[in-house]
Amino acid sequence: MKHFVLFLLLQFTTQAVVAFPIEPQTLRNLIESSAYIVIAKVDNPGTKKGDFIYFEVGSGLANLYINETLKGDLNAAHIQVADEAGMVCPAPPEYPNQRTVLAFLNKNETDSTFSTQGLSYGSKIMISEAALSAYRTRIIEYLEILKIANPHQRKAATVEWLVKCSENKFTRWEGAYELSRKGDFMSNSDRATDPQFYEQLSKSQLQRLDAAFFATDTIGNSELCLANLVSEQSSQRLKNHLLHNLAFADYYLAEDIMRKIIDIDPSKELRSIYIEARNISYDDNEKEAKQKIIRAKFISVASKQ
Repeated sequence: MKHFVLFLLLQFTTQAVVAFPIEPQTLRNLIESSAYIVIAKVDNPGTKKGDFIYFEVGSGLANLYINETLKGDLNAAHIQVADEAGMVCPAPPEYPNQRTVLAFLNKNETDSTFSTQGLSYGSKIMISEAALSAYRTRIIEYLEILKIANPHQRKAATVEWLVKCSENKFTRWEGAYELSRKGDFMSNSDRATDPQFYEQLSKSQLQRLDAAFFATDTIGNSELCLANLVSEQSSQRLKNHLLHNLAFADYYLAEDIMRKIIDIDPSKELRSIYIEARNISYDDNEKEAKQKIIRAKFISVASKQ
């Protein structure tokens, strides 16, 4: 899969670089494993040179001004979070200047700074108030679920919580990945035990997930996770929805969509076209143009079957 090529494009730096991705860290994982969860505004002082202000990237510390603490007792309006300067893979946490972030943190033992749980997974840049509201609501809900003493009741409540995450476009991956890991290429890096929450899904919950998938305008990794949970009765509708999105899918996602279509319609001809797409070299300067032609052939053949 071409996704893994991205993990191998390491840059030469003066610092050591970790060469392998970490296991995917979902919202549930982050809530459980972090000591503090905060909504904060990033304010990294810049250096003025002439008429321009330069903001340091990877300078060592990010300044976070706390708007709200969702977990833990900080008793501070301002904290500093270690910036993993020089790290390439796995991806480091990001704290862009003047952006609102949702940060999952742990206190460093040697000084007064904090570290980000789960690296890039643990610093979520909020793109809108709607996104922030969705995440905030789910976090508060899950903190209450963790208080449920009965393990069976807690698991049932967690499954419903994951369905709610999946229904919202902002938190979709957080729930969909846990319910169907094989839909995301990052599952190849996941060495954790699958809690198999999908086994607990009720008929009504599956229907809600169907509705959430078909309500999407575009398909990404989150939606491909959901696609694995679509009922067999909706397989033709699923195939049509995937074909529609394949026409304008991202280069790296197109192969995953084709593979999912083959799961529904495992014809030799479609497999042959898919292999043709897989064989395009990543180093080929015309790879996207070549794949576009192959995609068109794939869509034409699949639409007739």
